[in-house]
Amino acid sequence: MKNHYNIEWRKEKCINAFDCGKCLEVCPEAVFAIYAPNREEGIPPTEYIISPAMQYFCNGCGACLDVCPKDAIKLTPKVKAE
Repeated sequence: MKNHYNIEWRKEKCINAFDCGKCLEVCPEAVFAIYAPNREEGIPPTEYIISPAMQYFCNGCGACLDVCPKDAIKLTPKVKAE
């Protein structure tokens, strides 16, 4: 099923992914993922972030909006082409 929502995620508001992760817990479609953006072979990551890596599956339920303590997520309906 194709989604009809864009997820705007604000990295500057979503800091230290391991301290929160509430969006990961509540999303019924597993849209969010935690990962290390600057991985290098043989060097342990120093930063982890959460992002809407699978936003294609977003159903627009808004559960992530309800639990995000930093207001780092915004859902907007996609404009359908006519």
